Amino acid sequence: MSNLAAFLVAMGLAVILILGVSHLLPSLPSFFYQSLILLTASTIGLYLYLLRTRKSQPEFFVQFYLGSIAIKLLAYGAYLGLIIWEDRPGALENVVFFIAVYAVFTALEVGFLWRQITR
Repeated sequence: MSNLAAFLVAMGLAVILILGVSHLLPSLPSFFYQSLILLTASTIGLYLYLLRTRKSQPEFFVQFYLGSIAIKLLAYGAYLGLIIWEDRPGALENVVFFIAVYAVFTALEVGFLWRQITR
C-alpha cells in the first residue's frame, strides 16, 4: 500500500472513530460537522500539496511546511473566532473539539510525512 493510500485510510478511520465516539456524547458541539469537514479537507489537501512539493521542489519542502503551519494557524484562528462570535454559550465545547481533532489529524499528517521523508 502506498504512503498516500495508507494516509487516506488512516484519516478515514480517524473520522469514523470520531463519528462513532460522538454518538456516546449527550450532545454535540454546534459546529461539530463543519469543524470535522474543515479539518479533514484541509489536512488531506495540505498533505497532498506537501507530497507534491517534496517531489518537485525538495529543497523548499521545510519552508513550505512551516509556511503551511503558519497559514493554517491564522485560518483556524479566524474560524475559531467566528465560532465564538456565532455561538458564545457553546464556544468552549466547539473550541475543545476543534483543537482535539486538530491534534489528532496533525499527528497523523506529521507521522506520515516523517515516514515519507525518512525513506
